[in-house]
Amino acid sequence: MTFLPIAIVLIALGAIVYSLPKGTAKIPTKLAGYVLWFVGVAVIFLNAVVLIGVGEVGVKHFLGNVDPRPLEQGMHFINPLASVERMSVREQSFPSGGSVEQIEAQTSEQLNLTLEVSIIYKILGSNAPRLYERIGSQSQIERQFVLSAVRNGVRDAVATKSINEIFSPDRRDVAIAMKNEIQAKAEDRFEVDQVFLRDVQAPDRVREAIEQKLEREQQVAAEEFQTQIIQERARQQAEEAKGIAEAQRIISEGLTNEYLTFFYIQQLAEMPEGSLVYVPTEGGIPLIRNLGGGR
Repeated sequence: MTFLPIAIVLIALGAIVYSLPKGTAKIPTKLAGYVLWFVGVAVIFLNAVVLIGVGEVGVKHFLGNVDPRPLEQGMHFINPLASVERMSVREQSFPSGGSVEQIEAQTSEQLNLTLEVSIIYKILGSNAPRLYERIGSQSQIERQFVLSAVRNGVRDAVATKSINEIFSPDRRDVAIAMKNEIQAKAEDRFEVDQVFLRDVQAPDRVREAIEQKLEREQQVAAEEFQTQIIQERARQQAEEAKGIAEAQRIISEGLTNEYLTFFYIQQLAEMPEGSLVYVPTEGGIPLIRNLGGGR
């Protein structure tokens, strides 16, 4: 209905001009009336053509009645008296412009936190007529429904988490819980794609206690690591001692009298002339013999 008032004015003006008596004007009044009528009808025709852009859907409504069928992207011919509300079905951020929404929430220990959250969402095109009928335009949907779903979803998700989980290095589980809660509040009205937990602010006493706890955990982890090193060294020394003992056992089992006699004879053959040799006896008293000395 953007150009409809203009079209009505042109048609009414054409009728007035057409009914005027002929005068001395250069343009006949009837011709001027026809021209105004033609322009008015052309404007009405243009108002009946609606072009829905890429990434949009149109919601057609007339005299308080909303058409439940959304207008997909492309050209459509509609009742020239009807109006069309356009809504984006692309992914968009909330809050818009790259800002964040600050939300106060309580953990499972009833500790107050302030969280900075933003989401990526998109409106489902099939639900656009119902959303427009119940809430209004896209800006009204964002201000009222999306904001409410985000705030309530974040608070419900944080209420199930402890302060340690919120301040853990990996906040992915917290963001996933927020996403699930926000989607539960949104139902099928819009689809939540991602939730970003930007920052978490806690009272000073709580933050100091968390930092002290993290320091203690790091100290315990370092001590456990040193203990593991000592245990590993002890294990290696024990294995080395076992290896030495096993080698000694094998050697002792292999040193029979026959082998020792054979080894003794073999060494005698390899010794140079003039060497001094201790000859074992049965009584345990060694005899000395000079090899090759001739004495």
